[in-house]
Amino acid sequence: MPFPPPSDAMTAILAARRRFPAGLTQPAECARFGMDALLLAAFVAQTLPATPRRKQGPFLELGCGSGAALLAVALLREGVPGLGVERAAPLTIAARENIRRLGLAERLEILEGTLPERDCLRRCREWLLRQCGSEGAGLIFANPPYWEQHEGRASPRALAESARRGNGTTLHDFCRSAAALLRHKGFFCCIYDARALPRLMEACARHHLGIRRLLPVHPRAGEPAVRLLLEARKDAAHDILLEEALYLHPSQHDTGARWTAQALRFCPFLGSTS
Repeated sequence: MPFPPPSDAMTAILAARRRFPAGLTQPAECARFGMDALLLAAFVAQTLPATPRRKQGPFLELGCGSGAALLAVALLREGVPGLGVERAAPLTIAARENIRRLGLAERLEILEGTLPERDCLRRCREWLLRQCGSEGAGLIFANPPYWEQHEGRASPRALAESARRGNGTTLHDFCRSAAALLRHKGFFCCIYDARALPRLMEACARHHLGIRRLLPVHPRAGEPAVRLLLEARKDAAHDILLEEALYLHPSQHDTGARWTAQALRFCPFLGSTS
């Protein structure tokens, strides 16, 4: 017996998922999501299966913006609920619209709030309690702002400037919030500027997040790493596995492809970016 044809709504959802990340709603005044969000999502999806299924539970993204990384993780790991936390109202509106368009409203929610404020942490814990009967998350991830207040040129767009420097929300605030919301031995993942590794290690150590994996990301072979993907565990010591480097683009002499085969295996969504 043939299956009935999908409804118009389901057809639109499936089309949006095939196009992802193209077509995401983003406020005009914000920094556009980019490669970093997609690389982080692919790295997080690798970490989720490492958690015992009975403890896997929901995941959280701190500072989710318009939802690109949150949505990518949900598409790569079906069935796991997630919460995105974002303080900028225009971005929370965009994230909720993107969740609706991709048909993920039953699994994903957006909480508007500022970390590490006590009220925001309380509402995150209440969501976790409803989802899994525990106030601690199994996995939290973030794409913290890379620049300190004195670094680089300021953007005239407020939301773009907030993404660059956090406007008062620092790397330590992200690590402090993750440590407050993770269960014992829970995972924290982030992507950060490779040149600022000492800053990242100091922040993790201060908040009892022991670094377990580091993946350096290079534009091309022979060029310095520009990003680091990090996996840490709450209440654990540093015990770092330095993974084989990820090279994003072919050599400059190879004009036939934008991404290396290695990069596309690691993050298939890169192939849908312009």
